[in-house]
Amino acid sequence: MLSIIVSWRDRDELQHALPSLLAAARTIAGEVVIVNYSGNTEKLAAMLPHDRRDIQLVHVQQQQFFNKAAAQNMGAHHARHPLLFFCDCDIVLDAALVQDLAHKLLAQAGHFATLAGVRESETNSRGAKHVISFGYELIIRTADGRQLRIVDNEEDGEKGTRQAPGLLLVRRSDFLAIHGYNSDLHGWGWEDQDMISRLTLGQGLTRLIEGYALHLSHDDVARLACYPEVASRWESRDRMFRKALANYDDANFAGSYQRDVASLAALCTLPILNSVEAETTAANQQELLQHA
Repeated sequence: MLSIIVSWRDRDELQHALPSLLAAARTIAGEVVIVNYSGNTEKLAAMLPHDRRDIQLVHVQQQQFFNKAAAQNMGAHHARHPLLFFCDCDIVLDAALVQDLAHKLLAQAGHFATLAGVRESETNSRGAKHVISFGYELIIRTADGRQLRIVDNEEDGEKGTRQAPGLLLVRRSDFLAIHGYNSDLHGWGWEDQDMISRLTLGQGLTRLIEGYALHLSHDDVARLACYPEVASRWESRDRMFRKALANYDDANFAGSYQRDVASLAALCTLPILNSVEAETTAANQQELLQHA
């Protein structure tokens, strides 16, 4: 029913998050797809459990920098199930919540879902001083009458909570209809909100917002380590937002799924490929040709 897709590059938190990801997937006969975007394969192998059933590994080689959007698209390409849950590698999930959201989404066409937020494993992990909490509200209305509202905030220094736009559950068919994530938005900070924006404004879907997960707290060094160098994460986020907004103004709500799959296919290896995965890969290649 559900493929949980996790993009990874040398992040230590995965070893602590993975048991909960597997538990959530197995609750609804699903799988966990880990996309190793040019990370250390030996490090990743050491994090995997002895029982690797329900885990798919996709290694994308020869990439200088981490590109989360491209990695997510490759994960979706190799996923086996009709529901896709894009989850970060530092998230501890509640299996019951994932199961409930999956069933709600299957029962309600025209919707996608995100978690309402996360709780940090370390309160005030961002080191707030006088400003305990800050955030923003983005409102966009388009000429065809569609409207978008995104509320986002940094971690509340007292409560240890924040929004979680990147924990996204969507039907595979809707994901493909907007051509997946947009890897042209390269860097940290807006690819998740961009997906919400395009599913809403481009595909006309309604967003369900429900539930919390645990975020394994870390600093900005870990957050930005594998991206192109920037002065701060805000520089990257601002650049990506401005590029995305220009796309919306041109009524361009397409991602880069087909292009990413075509350009990275020769650089991908599936180290635990079996007959089921081979059949899935062949079916997805045919799907790619149909949506080209």
